[in-house]
Amino acid sequence: MKRIENKLLGVLFIAGLLLNCCNNLSQKQASSLDISFLSLNVWQEGTSVPNGFNKIRDVIIETKPDIIGFSEVRNYENIDWTNRMLKALSNFGIDYHGAYTGGDVSIISKYPINESKVIYQEKGSIVQFEIDLGTFPVFVAVAHLDYTQYACYLPRGYNGGSPDWKLKDDGNGSPQPVKNIGEILAYNQLSERDEQIKAFIKEVATIESPIILMGDFNEPSYLDWTENSQQLFDHNGMVINWPVTFLLEKSGFIDSYRAFFPDEVKNPGFTWPSYADDVKATSWTPLADERDRIDYVFYKGDRITTKYAAIVGPKASYVRNQIDTSYTLNENFLATDVPWPSDHKGVFIRLQISSEIRTKQ
Repeated sequence: MKRIENKLLGVLFIAGLLLNCCNNLSQKQASSLDISFLSLNVWQEGTSVPNGFNKIRDVIIETKPDIIGFSEVRNYENIDWTNRMLKALSNFGIDYHGAYTGGDVSIISKYPINESKVIYQEKGSIVQFEIDLGTFPVFVAVAHLDYTQYACYLPRGYNGGSPDWKLKDDGNGSPQPVKNIGEILAYNQLSERDEQIKAFIKEVATIESPIILMGDFNEPSYLDWTENSQQLFDHNGMVINWPVTFLLEKSGFIDSYRAFFPDEVKNPGFTWPSYADDVKATSWTPLADERDRIDYVFYKGDRITTKYAAIVGPKASYVRNQIDTSYTLNENFLATDVPWPSDHKGVFIRLQISSEIRTKQ
């Protein structure tokens, strides 16, 4: 009888070990990383704002993102702006890896950067970086798309850069909105934004690892110009499928901000035009409301979830050339008290990225 009890105890002990191993395996299969991303247009490397470089540094110190994508990186006077920022942060005990490969974008990351590749470099740029998260890589592309033919100004009664950026005068000194969607989209098509995003989509089509795309797209989201918002923000009744975001979603990419905040009226998420510290108004349409969300963090991959989303920078935007904070009550904001160095606000997104599942339970 004693032998039977001992055997039974042995069997139970082994079963316990196996159960513990299975639990550990399950935990490994479900392991994930929370990675924070900041998309930030630095407005000509901070040169447009007094002491702008240090203000950009202070925004990074305040928000502590894991990976930051910069646009409008010019490397003036052949000085590597990204490396200069790395050194400035290191002086405060904050260490990042960094890379500038070409175009007018760059990246810094808490995780090592394995390699990079220029996808598009004309009237803006898209550059892809492979980031080593330790157990698996993630591909992060940073974009600054063509700013010309800024078609969302047409419904607001302004030209969008061609033939100029001036008021479309109704004859009485007021904006004359364009309300023909075909005309608006044909004007938009003259930019290179669609070619740029198509080149990106083609380049990453065969990548199986998680893909992040962030940056200044210089185009609104089709998720924001809807029937619900058509009488707001000087959309003047227009419901428009803006091509860049539409193409991305059609290709399986998810707008992380809209995934977290799906209501475009309750959470418009304006990133343009931001109040900037110690400079005049940043508005290009002083008689209209040009507020829009044109800075993004998109992702593609079944193992990614948006855990948090926020606008980085001041609550204030310009509306008809005046400071305005309406439609900000329901937003998350970071770094609102840091002197702001850009005409764009930043977008902060925290994503949960799961590791590869190697073995079945």
